[in-house]
Amino acid sequence: MPCLKVLTNLPNSKIPKDFVNKIVPVLSKTVRKPEQNFMVVISGECPLSFGGVSTEYGAVASIESIGNLGPDVNKVITKEVTDFISRELGIKPDNFFLTFYDLAAYNVARNGETIG
Repeated sequence: MPCLKVLTNLPNSKIPKDFVNKIVPVLSKTVRKPEQNFMVVISGECPLSFGGVSTEYGAVASIESIGNLGPDVNKVITKEVTDFISRELGIKPDNFFLTFYDLAAYNVARNGETIG
């Protein structure tokens, strides 16, 4: 159950309504998991500063997955997700920060049960 969480200072009105659906194929391709397994959340209008500058649009994001993350694949995911964020939200790449969390299955639950 991979999950992408995005926090941004963009006004909600500037976040495309279909953003959460449009990014899923990008994530599925790069993280190598089925589209139906992904969860995506984006929250706009968050106070946000990059290097003490809060007047430019930016975003902070994290990707959590059970496996399929690592030094080489994270580089590919970073490029694809950064390009998508820049294209769809108009956020400059240097104002986008992405972290990765490779989770153990026993630390993830859905439908009242842990995955592993």
